[in-house]
Amino acid sequence: MATPSAPTTERTASADTPTPLSRVIAYLRPMGTPLGSVLFAFVVGAIVVVATRGNALLAYESLACGGFGIFCQNGENTALQLSNTLVFTTPLILTGLAVAVAFRAGLFNIGAEGQLVMGAIAAAVVGIKLGTWPALILLPSVLIAGTLAGAAYGGLAGVLKAVTGAHEVVTTIMLNYVALWASRYLIIGGPLQAPGAFNASPPVAAGAQLPRLVPLNNNLLFGLPQSVFTAYTGIFVSLFGAAIYFFIMRRTALGYEITAVGQSQRAARYAGISVRRTIVVTMLISGAFAGLAGAVVLSGLSHSLVDTYFQDTTGFDAIAVSLLGQNTAIGVVLAAILFGALHAGGQVMEADAQISHNLVFVLEALVLFSLAANFLRTFKFRLPAFGRSPTQPAELEAQDVVVGAADEPG
Repeated sequence: MATPSAPTTERTASADTPTPLSRVIAYLRPMGTPLGSVLFAFVVGAIVVVATRGNALLAYESLACGGFGIFCQNGENTALQLSNTLVFTTPLILTGLAVAVAFRAGLFNIGAEGQLVMGAIAAAVVGIKLGTWPALILLPSVLIAGTLAGAAYGGLAGVLKAVTGAHEVVTTIMLNYVALWASRYLIIGGPLQAPGAFNASPPVAAGAQLPRLVPLNNNLLFGLPQSVFTAYTGIFVSLFGAAIYFFIMRRTALGYEITAVGQSQRAARYAGISVRRTIVVTMLISGAFAGLAGAVVLSGLSHSLVDTYFQDTTGFDAIAVSLLGQNTAIGVVLAAILFGALHAGGQVMEADAQISHNLVFVLEALVLFSLAANFLRTFKFRLPAFGRSPTQPAELEAQDVVVGAADEPG
């Protein structure tokens, strides 16, 4: 008499049911690599500081003070430090999303800086030339103009990639220089140079400026004049951009196509996805995020097109932000906050701990190094043939086996 199988099925089902602890572990597991990379960077950074006869503990306390307003020893204002962090974080979120969406498609967009500059140029032109428009129309026009300019600039690299096969790393790097020198041409002896200024455009109209989080006046707030708090409402634009990114990647067919192309172009073609179209659309979206970042910074912070982009590293920091954030919306936001805090804390660290603010760039490079090393290990793990010279490609070997089996009689 056959024994019933129901108890076995019940035991199997109960064994497969995830426990709360396993769910927490599964949720936190993707954070292991980013957290490990940050920890590695700070440990090696401490060694560098100690080796140069500095106080690593004081350096990191000063960084935390300047970035988050905690562990302050010299009476720094917490609200002011948080305001400075938001200023750095705002464009990093958008440029990080720009790089992330390209990574999702298997593309390496190093042109976020150039796309940001083109967005700022377009925003400045609209904000200056159409300054008589009402604010309700002018401000959205400025942001849309920057977004479209960045999209067009990123899309150019996408078209070159899709049509001619030109590598996006090379084209975006070269387009960075075109954008940087174009901005310098416009404001140094060019059509956008302000009268009496050497390297700046006139300010955009008041209706084209994003409001500040704290009104611009000399009233006291947290013991300081309100004018020193430079954080602006562009942070909400950046968070809205992160929400749009999440929706595209997780809730639309386009997001699925981008991910499919990034995982395997050949498989995507077999699934009926146009790889060329997806590459172009991806670079359009990538450039749009970066261009919006340029428009947000110009309309919310600088208000003029200025000659600072040759020293600006936002577009390149975005690569580290995207990698550290694992190309996810919430990850990019958190990574941008971390890097924004590091940049904001660098000046306080230099003043309080007598450690050069360039340590911040060392930490960023170490984070990238750690992430890249892990990616190389993963790449080698996924491709067992990587690093050796097989006499025959694995695909051809598999085909020979199938053909041979088909040719055998019976």
